Amino acid sequence: MQHLDEILELSRQTSRGPLSRWFDARLREQVESGQFLPPADLRAVGERLIKQLVGYREQAGVSTAVLGMSGGVDSAVTAALLKEAGWRVVGYNLPIEQDPTETDRGAEACRALGLENLHLDLSQQYRDVVAGLGSLDKELPATDTEPLRTRRGNIRARLRMVTLYDQAHRWGGLVASTDNFSELGAGFWTLHGDVGDLAPVQSLLKSWEIPWMAREYGVPERTWRANPTDGLGIGEGDEAQIGATYLEWDIAVFAVVDALRQNPSLSAEELPQVLGADDDQVAVRTIGAVLRRLRMTWFKRMNPVVLEHPRADRLGMLNLIDDRLFRPAVLRDDHALTSFSGEIAALGQRLAHALAEKDMRVVTAESCTAGLLGACVAAAPGSSSVLEGSFVTYRPSMKIDALGVSSALIRNRTVYDPDVARAMAEGALQRAKAAELAIAITGVAGPEPDQGKPVGLVYIATLLAGGTAEVTECHFGGQPKEIVAATIRKALHLSLAALA
Repeated sequence: MQHLDEILELSRQTSRGPLSRWFDARLREQVESGQFLPPADLRAVGERLIKQLVGYREQAGVSTAVLGMSGGVDSAVTAALLKEAGWRVVGYNLPIEQDPTETDRGAEACRALGLENLHLDLSQQYRDVVAGLGSLDKELPATDTEPLRTRRGNIRARLRMVTLYDQAHRWGGLVASTDNFSELGAGFWTLHGDVGDLAPVQSLLKSWEIPWMAREYGVPERTWRANPTDGLGIGEGDEAQIGATYLEWDIAVFAVVDALRQNPSLSAEELPQVLGADDDQVAVRTIGAVLRRLRMTWFKRMNPVVLEHPRADRLGMLNLIDDRLFRPAVLRDDHALTSFSGEIAALGQRLAHALAEKDMRVVTAESCTAGLLGACVAAAPGSSSVLEGSFVTYRPSMKIDALGVSSALIRNRTVYDPDVARAMAEGALQRAKAAELAIAITGVAGPEPDQGKPVGLVYIATLLAGGTAEVTECHFGGQPKEIVAATIRKALHLSLAALA
């Protein structure tokens, strides 16, 4: 956990005070499990994002991106990644009754990154719009309450976005979104005001990954050390509005997701106790604030809310046309699993590294993941020295014929059983003579229940040579693709734990 101190420092948590007991323990667990990626993995994530941006630029035939350079770290990192990927990047300073130091930081970042930089003060246009809307609601321009500050802040964001889309049209380019994963959850973005065409950093953590990327890609230190603000005049700062630091937010979100993956039926009220936070009042209060914020903003993350046609998947029809004929290959659905998410790819690399350190080989026996766990390990550098092979035993007959699983066991209990997972691991290790670790997976990925077993029920077995198989029962939620991804992620975590 060498990067733990670096996380605390870059997230500014060190200056905010120590984490409470629960948050400190969870952070250490999440660092150990790889949820807070180490620097080497973050470097690989950055390289992958740049590669995707290159692919999009080449395949979509667009090479100019415009974005608002607010003076914050998110817009600067977005611009830096686009620049690294060979885009023409035009950064706009669009102050609206704003602290001049924020505008100065935005201009400084443009200079440091070698961007084109244009400046337009929209303060008067903003005042004109607010005054005009005041004819409908006289309180809007005159009253200083939080709801009205929020409305005025949304006007600022949308006025800036009108400007950016006009300029993108001018240059034949697109608008880059600058919101990150943590802000996406907290709702610190305005519908039709912050959402552009391409979002390079929306999967990155505000607390750790964004400032690390900023430092890595040449963003001025003054920018990535600045306190995060909304720039809209709504509140004193992001963290004050959340009721948590961004590091606490990210830790809490990871913990909530882990709990829901294990038990999708949990309620928000049950979570603090299930998470083991009920004896830490700071954690209880902060987790409550995080959940309230998520509850307040869920609708923004699925906007617009589309009501499905009762007889036909009309949106699916258009998605099929777009995906097969027009969408750049880097964005197509058939890349969703085989390319792996940054977290899963990083876990695969960690497992390969751990195996190499112990001079061990792994064999997988897979059912619902259909060989994707083995493929994830195979994608890691140096995998040829640690991956012995994979058994893809999708049907019961393959489990019997290829792995020696008892037909009576399957007949009596179905293939969705802990003893079947155990037998798969044992069979794989017996047949792969050079392997010292076996990982076996059997479960229901959906979309429908099977043989009385619910969608999302998965058994994962890990077996070290000379030992006894450990079987973990999991309950995952979501669509089949999401269940498969969650299964691979969990299997990698369990394998790393087995080697620890």
